[in-house]
Parts: sequence; C-alpha cells; structure tokens
Amino acid sequence: MIRKYFFICLALVSIPMFAEDADTSGGIYTINTPTAFTLPRAGFDVSMLAYDRGGMEFKTIVGVHDAIFIGVSLDVDHAVGKEKADANTPGVVAKLKLTDGWESFPISIALGYDSFYIGAYGRVENSGRRDEYSSSKYNRKICGPYFAITKPLFAFGSEQYLTFGMRLPVQPDYVPKDATYFASLDVPLGTMFAFKAEGEKVYYNFKRKEEWLGNLGLKMNFTPNAGVMLAVIFQDDETPCRILKVEYASSF
Repeated sequence: MIRKYFFICLALVSIPMFAEDADTSGGIYTINTPTAFTLPRAGFDVSMLAYDRGGMEFKTIVGVHDAIFIGVSLDVDHAVGKEKADANTPGVVAKLKLTDGWESFPISIALGYDSFYIGAYGRVENSGRRDEYSSSKYNRKICGPYFAITKPLFAFGSEQYLTFGMRLPVQPDYVPKDATYFASLDVPLGTMFAFKAEGEKVYYNFKRKEEWLGNLGLKMNFTPNAGVMLAVIFQDDETPCRILKVEYASSF
C-alpha cells in the first residue's frame, strides 16, 4: 500500500516538469492554517511538508476556477527513517472563495475542507477527546470544513495579510467540541522572504490551553514559483517541533 501511494505522489510532483512557468502563488496557506485566497484557474500548487520523526505530508492542489480549487493530500508517518512507514487515508482538499470584498474595503472570505494541524498534533490519539473518535490504523488524521477571512493590511510601504478562521472536525468523526479558532499573519519582506506567525488549535470555549499551538516561520522564495519555509511549532510544556516545507506553484 505504501509503495502505491509513493508512486501516486511521485506522479503528482512530476507535473511541474510539463507546466508553464508563471507566478501563481496565491498565499493559500500561512504556515499550517489556510487563508481565504485561492489559485487562479489552471494554476496548481504542489508541496511537501516534513515534520518530526521522519513524517511527510504531500499536497497537490489545482485551480478549477479563480474562486475554486480542489486537491488531494497524503500524510505518511515515518516516511524517512528506519521505522515502518504508515500512510493515513488520503484526504480531500477544497476551497471556495465567496468574495474579495470591495475596492474601498478589500477582504476575502472563503469556505474550505482540509486536514487539521501537522503530524502528531492532528492525530486522533493525541486529541483531548480521543475517546469520541472511532479511528482505524489508516484513518487517524483529523479533517473537516473551515471558514477563513483574510484582510490585507498596508504598513511601512508594503502589504501584509491577516487571517482569522474556524475549523470543525468531521473526519474520522464529527466532534463539535473539538471546533477550534485560528489566526495568522503573513508579512512579506521584499520579494524573497516572508515572516509568518499563526495561532491554532484554540478551542471554541478557549479552554484546554495546554493544547493550543503557536507557530513561527520564515519562507524563502528562490524564484517566483518555488520556495522553502522553515517553521517551529510551540505547545505548552512540549519540546518545539521544527518543520520544513517545500512548495512549487505554477500554471498549466
């Protein structure tokens, strides 16, 4: 099964070799939380995120309309290293942008569906309400719908992006008590670098603070299409988790 998933991912990642070179990076994520932005029609975004203990998450997303994208994600525990690789059930990725606001007040609002959190933070067994989930070996990744609001900010002669949103887990089970808020800030530093910060896994009633996550990251764009991001995930009384994300965006 792992071998089959590997070849599927390899085929998806090879798509850029046959694509046109164009700057279609839509800022669809900050670090791990979504924004309200989408890809242009015929645009695509391919990424690989590496997290602790050799885990990797692959995502391939395609814009079918300027306001809609769809895609697939595959999360593999221990993809690198000596331990046995365990693939979680592939997940659906989708987003519908409802509006970009008005010229006098630009604001983007979107609805979407995606996986939640990175690595072990998004596993059923690490949820404070794990007894309410009925997971299997290959269906342990928490996924569900979300809404996001992104507002461009203008300061110091440049544009930044502030995002707020909420997630509701429905896979592998509907657990409304695990609904969470997230917020993020994306600050471009010229055309080559961007500083990113976000808070996530903030529960709807603002309790279980020990599970809240705070993430800080720095992205470096080698070209208008390709970039690498280094980030650190912080959780109360836990060792910070370092992650690496490689991303390529272009159009067909």
